[in-house]
Order: sequence, then structure tokens, then C-alpha cells
Amino acid sequence: MRNLSFYFLLSILPFIAVSQKGFQFGLGLNQITTKSETTINRYEVKTSNLYGASLNIDYSFSNKFRIKSGLEYKSQNIDFGNFIYERAEYISIPIIFNYNFLQLEKSGLSFGIDVGFSFDKPSIQSVPIIFSSIDEDKKTITTLEFDIDGLPSRIFEFSDYGSLRYGITATYNIGKRGQLNFFAHSSTFLFAWGFPLRVNEQVLIDGQEISNISNLFNLDISSTGIQFGLYYTFGTLTFK
Repeated sequence: MRNLSFYFLLSILPFIAVSQKGFQFGLGLNQITTKSETTINRYEVKTSNLYGASLNIDYSFSNKFRIKSGLEYKSQNIDFGNFIYERAEYISIPIIFNYNFLQLEKSGLSFGIDVGFSFDKPSIQSVPIIFSSIDEDKKTITTLEFDIDGLPSRIFEFSDYGSLRYGITATYNIGKRGQLNFFAHSSTFLFAWGFPLRVNEQVLIDGQEISNISNLFNLDISSTGIQFGLYYTFGTLTFK
């Protein structure tokens, strides 16, 4: 599953099946709370929350049923030893099914539940991170580097990464001027997640190499957690 056209076609097929209410296009912001800490070869690795923006496409079958898709961008910082930072980036195509269970017509508010999934593309720079320490006449050089050979390399290549999403949504209808949408989703991995991190440890005594050991770790810094989002959709575009 490496072709963007497949995902795009999959996401719009339900949209073009019927044309009762039409499309709504929008823009938004989102955040995933997913801080984590781990230790690799004595070095503490911390990750921050993710922040991003989105292009949104909604299609309403009726006043109660809607399907939501679009394109999301998110990024987070990775802190190695409190002094070296890297940044991971993600592009996602969500496909979310929405059901409005409560509509307050006088106020323009409606509340619903979301269930769906997203195809995700992770990306990170492969820049060597070097730590060195000297204990009397023994010098240890530790090199950390992301092994990006197994990661998607093209901008819209999604490989085998995906997330399951479910949660609640609130919508404020502004009439012909559009809608203001808020959602809170639990995002959990559906396919494989994590970045492969290669750690090489070289030990020298009096300039002579004593050992050189290389290990590959799976650093779990995926775009999963509790995702909050706010986006504005413009007036309905109907095809007849």
C-alpha cells in the first residue's frame, strides 16, 4: 500500500456514492498528548507532544451521518540526553465516520461520536548523534543514528503505518458561513510503529580499539495518544 492514489480513491468513494448534502472543506489545528521517556545505552530519550495543522474534507449523508477525511501534518521534538534534539514529522490521511446523537437546533450545536482510522507517514532526518566519555585511559564513543532504510522515503509513501481513532466531536453550525468543529480522539497504533535507532558503541584504550558493538533498537515515538483538534469548514459545496 504505497500509492497515494489508492488512499485518495478509498477516501472519496463514500463521498461520491450519494450527493445529498455535499462537501465541506476546511482548515484546522491539532495536538496529540503523547510525552514519553525511555533509556537507551544509559542515555535518556524524551519525546514531546505533537502539534500540527490540517486540511479537512467533510461529507454529510444526512443531519446525523458524516464522513471526515483530509490531510494532517504533525511534528514532535526528540531530546537525547537533554542537550541534543531531533524532530520527527508525520503526514496522515484520516478516514473517520461520524454519528451525531444530539442536535440542539436553536443553538446550532450538535454532539457526536467518531470511529475510524488513518494512514500515517513518519519521517526523520538521519543525523549521527555522538556521545563520548573518558574513564582513566578508556574512551567510549557512542553513536546514535536513525536507520531510515525501512521508513517511507517519498512524501506521500505511507508504507505499513496506521492508527485507529475513536472519540467524541462537537459542531457549531454558523449557517451558510460554515461550521466550527472540535474533536477529541484516542489514537492507537493499527500497524507497526516506532523508529529504528542504531546504536554503535566503540571502546578504545590508549588509542587502540578494544570493542565495537552495534545494536538496533525500536524507538517508540509514534503519533499515538489523545488527539485534540479544532477546524473550521466553509459553506457546503453541493454537486447536482
